[in-house]
Amino acid sequence: MTSISATEILIYYDGVEVFAGRDPIGGHYVGMILERMSRYDRFLVTGVRPERLRQFRSGTLDLRTLFLEAPGGKWYIALTNGDPGDCVELEPQEGSIADADDLLPLEGLTLHDGPIDDLALQEARARHNVVFEFSVEPPEAAEGHRVGMNTLGHLLLQVQSVVECAYGDAVRDLSSHATRDIHPPDGYLMDVVVPAAPGSYRVILEAARPPDKFGYGGLVLGLQRLDAVFAAVEDPDLAREGLREHRGRLAGSFIDLMQLLAANDTGLNYSWAYPGAKVASYGGVSGADARWLAAALAGVDDLAV
Repeated sequence: MTSISATEILIYYDGVEVFAGRDPIGGHYVGMILERMSRYDRFLVTGVRPERLRQFRSGTLDLRTLFLEAPGGKWYIALTNGDPGDCVELEPQEGSIADADDLLPLEGLTLHDGPIDDLALQEARARHNVVFEFSVEPPEAAEGHRVGMNTLGHLLLQVQSVVECAYGDAVRDLSSHATRDIHPPDGYLMDVVVPAAPGSYRVILEAARPPDKFGYGGLVLGLQRLDAVFAAVEDPDLAREGLREHRGRLAGSFIDLMQLLAANDTGLNYSWAYPGAKVASYGGVSGADARWLAAALAGVDDLAV
């Protein structure tokens, strides 16, 4: 009987819905919940090609297609909880997976949000600082946790630019001049502290300036503004109107980020937290939506001024 290890939760809702796994020789697998049971849940599992798994993770391939493209047509049933580190025993099934239509997911189920964990909150508490982490899934990440140096360099600069603009807008909107003056001009700056965390290619940043007697307020306000920008484009069809509230340098910087993601065939998911936060904040965009947004917002000059 084939055994794999569950490596990552891809979709979670009152339990693991979809997980990724690896076998002892590095093969990739994906499992989807079929039935909740008392001790272990029942999952449909197939092998997957690394590039196609990357495309699912970036929101450009649906789950049904991923299963139907199982290498060699092999498919399995497994009893597991799908938690990372679990050993999963696979029971081979007869016939074609295409004939098991009652087990397959419906067409169009894509991954719009990256895998969620508490990494940002854990790091914020351990470092006693504001922490922002982001992950990307460029084509080179299909075979391992890697990203091109040129891609990473441009992403770091563009992420910092968007945060800078969000910080500036948030501080300018404060009602009191005295309150605005306590936030330093360079309070948006962050340093790379972990260039490659486990998972997809993930980078961890923390505030370059330590908190002062007023705490982390300025950068936290800026990151909250960044959340608002990503929330404003959750519906791509309404993205142009949603960005009008953030028109100016922030909208322009966000559009530049979408164009960079589209050019590198990847989405971006992020989370951030400060030490006293009860939960982390999350945001991001799939690779498919990044391409759509880059095209839809190209040449929209009135948003960037």
